[in-house]
Amino acid sequence: MATHVQEQEAQTSPPSTDLDLPAPTVLRGVPWSTYVRLRDEPRNYGLRMTYYDGTLEIMSPEYIHEASSERLGSLVRAAAKHSNLAYIAAGSTTFRLPGQRKRKGHGKEPDRCFYIASVPRIRGKKNLDFPADPPPDLWIEVDNRGSSRGRLPVYARLGVPEVWRYDARKNTLWFGRRAGETYEAIEHSLCLPILTPARTLEALALGEGLADSEWEDRLVAWLGKLPAGGPRGERGA
Repeated sequence: MATHVQEQEAQTSPPSTDLDLPAPTVLRGVPWSTYVRLRDEPRNYGLRMTYYDGTLEIMSPEYIHEASSERLGSLVRAAAKHSNLAYIAAGSTTFRLPGQRKRKGHGKEPDRCFYIASVPRIRGKKNLDFPADPPPDLWIEVDNRGSSRGRLPVYARLGVPEVWRYDARKNTLWFGRRAGETYEAIEHSLCLPILTPARTLEALALGEGLADSEWEDRLVAWLGKLPAGGPRGERGA
């Protein structure tokens, strides 16, 4: 499916906060204050927004995107339990880091994200004070109508140690760890060393044609055949 991206310059007057977007939309020359206002508008809560130094991308997720995000999140939870690692799921929390000028700054929501190694630093918190509080240890992006590859510098600026990029239509998966302003490919997850891209795709394939509840039962049995534990993260009780 071809990706259709609309690009336009932000006008002098701020764009409407009541957005109906059939495809990813890219606005350029957007002030940080406008991004913050759009992001905080309750009517836009269902939208995903990526802000990078004046460029704002807005999208409305489709079912294939959300279903893939849910399954990857379920796999992380199951793998963490199997490895006896404590975790805190932060869903699609918005993480923002303002810059020094009007059109500078970075902001984004993951499709799913998790604290694992950093659990002790946020345990018991009802709200996050980013960047005083750490970014998620694991950030998951699901690609459907576009590619998240160009957003890697955003995650790096936010300080995210590990990113997974899953293409829901091509069924491909990439693990990366932060390396300066971008990410380099890794063969094993930093947070969940028992998982590799190949193993993760194998786990997802187990759920083909199954309801989530049926797949999760099969997933537990599949994980039982893998070695438990790992060198990173806080051990569960």
